[in-house]
Amino acid sequence: MQTQDITNALGITRERIKYYKKAGVFVPENPVVNGKTEFTDRDFENLKRLVILTKSGLSCADIKKVQTGTKSLREVINDRQNAIREEIERMTGSLALSEELFAADDVQYDSMPTEEYWQFIKRKEQAGEIFMDIDDGYYPVSLSRDIRCPHCREVVTVDLENYVYDQSSDEKENGMGPDIVYSFDSENNYECAECSHLVRINGWIREYPVGAYDSESININKWED
Repeated sequence: MQTQDITNALGITRERIKYYKKAGVFVPENPVVNGKTEFTDRDFENLKRLVILTKSGLSCADIKKVQTGTKSLREVINDRQNAIREEIERMTGSLALSEELFAADDVQYDSMPTEEYWQFIKRKEQAGEIFMDIDDGYYPVSLSRDIRCPHCREVVTVDLENYVYDQSSDEKENGMGPDIVYSFDSENNYECAECSHLVRINGWIREYPVGAYDSESININKWED
């Protein structure tokens, strides 16, 4: 099967296949010849499996954990479902809150009853309700990832927020708002918690729409000056 056969059958782009390959969750059985790959039936089934899993909300990082035996499929599905449920709860809470607080057409920014609204929110939160809370220093999508150290091969959790050097945003025209791309590079500032060797972790994580995970590319290598 050629790339076009795969993309037509699965309704994905060439870039999606490249992304799966770069994320390390898909390796075609046949080598590239003259810039082309002849995909096997097993490749097709593997890609179909990846499309199913990513459409269900799993990230390639989640899938990699299953492929390497770090976690079972049921474990990563449960983790992702809990994260999605919490995000839905926050979004639903914020939607209901905005509808309740700003129902009146004449509410203005400078004259809104701030203290009244503040106390109203406090009562809601004390009752157990949760809301979105986005500001300039808040990353709605978690930047923590489990990585496998290239030295000792142990899996450790790293908060990539500590190594973000750029946060870019591009407004879309489809009504879903901007995307956010977090670019990070640990350079020589991360030591494996297990073996203390220097590890370089770089790449990006894309959030789109705001508050929702979209895609990522993470490279993990031994540090070299």
